[in-house]
Amino acid sequence: LTATPRKESNIISYVDAAKLKDNHMVKLPVIAYNHHTQKEVINSAIQLRNKLEAQALEEEREGGDYIRPMVLFQAEPETREDSTTFTHIRDKLVKLGIPEDQIAIKTATINDLKNVDLLSRNCPIRYIITINALKEGWDCSFAYVLATIANRHSAVDVEQIVGRVLRQPYARKHRKNLLNNAFVLASSAHFISTLDKIVEGLNLAGFS
Repeated sequence: LTATPRKESNIISYVDAAKLKDNHMVKLPVIAYNHHTQKEVINSAIQLRNKLEAQALEEEREGGDYIRPMVLFQAEPETREDSTTFTHIRDKLVKLGIPEDQIAIKTATINDLKNVDLLSRNCPIRYIITINALKEGWDCSFAYVLATIANRHSAVDVEQIVGRVLRQPYARKHRKNLLNNAFVLASSAHFISTLDKIVEGLNLAGFS
């Protein structure tokens, strides 16, 4: 069961994007912004998430379900001295006024998400910082914004991390249209060019 089958995969059942959208299982469209700098990506992610939460609170007051929109930050591996690692992103978020209990880190060695119910009203987490740990096999419908600082150009890597923000909360259409969309923010030319190729593939698979 995968959204990214390899060419040699023995596909025994196929569900196209139109059916997923008709059944409100995915957030569409996916809106992508290409920023000039990593600082713009971080600032934009915070502003966009705040706007989404305002819409979610308004939706709930009008009888809708509880939604706490989250940002997934994809950091760079610690391979160079100037890498924007998960610690750099966390420090920048804290300096910008984000409470520390709203930030979680999920890497190969650190797992702040262990035994945490991200869908609970009692959970404060609004920002998750990762490197590769959420590429596949992880889904949280409250994840709305992918903000990538990493310079990825593997189509499967990009497709898998974008897939982490596609699941639609409660599998139904929400009255506030912003809550039916997913967002990708990047500042990497490689990432955007790879995303363009993926968009072509998604169009062929039924996405428009």
